[in-house]
Amino acid sequence: MSTGQPIAVLSDFDGTITIGGVLDLIYKEFAQPNCWELVERWIQGEITTPQEIRGCFSSMKASREEMEAVLDSVQIDPGFPEFVQFCQRQGYPLAVLSDGLSWYINYVLDRYGIDGLEVYANEINFLPDGYQITTPWYDPVTPRRGVSKPRIIEKYKSEGFKVIFIGDGLSDIEAVTVADVIYARDELLDYCKQKNIPATSFSDMRDLIAKWKTS
Repeated sequence: MSTGQPIAVLSDFDGTITIGGVLDLIYKEFAQPNCWELVERWIQGEITTPQEIRGCFSSMKASREEMEAVLDSVQIDPGFPEFVQFCQRQGYPLAVLSDGLSWYINYVLDRYGIDGLEVYANEINFLPDGYQITTPWYDPVTPRRGVSKPRIIEKYKSEGFKVIFIGDGLSDIEAVTVADVIYARDELLDYCKQKNIPATSFSDMRDLIAKWKTS
């Protein structure tokens, strides 16, 4: 990919790097039925991501170890390790932007031997009597999100980078308003089409490598 500017690649996690949603997997295994009411309210825009996560985790009793046993079943895009190596060879900083939890992101990446990626996500502390969810990347510019993806994208842009954003879902819709180049699929691609936001569709990470090699 030829450009006169240094490039930074920022990617969503659940459903983009992973096959399927990780939070949904945790909820399905451990949360009470009222959690799915919160998920639906989040989809409808009635509550924020932190409200959903805190509400769902408050209905759980599982230990960190029990949850991580379930995380061992999470699969990532088969082309992602190759994609990481491709970005490293090209000198592109690659970071994960997620409105999920850094705990499970790092756990899944570690399982696949992927390290050195910057991760921007919500945080969880496992306490003796429950869980504490914190939002170090919250910004009122995106009040519905725990992680303000536009804020992080603007940080990279202020450092002189041309930002490529890769995503798939509703938590990515604010990111596409500020990223320089967008690769989207599923709900995010539909959103970009509805809003006439330029975006390139992709199927998987190997597809991205092929597109970039020929651009």
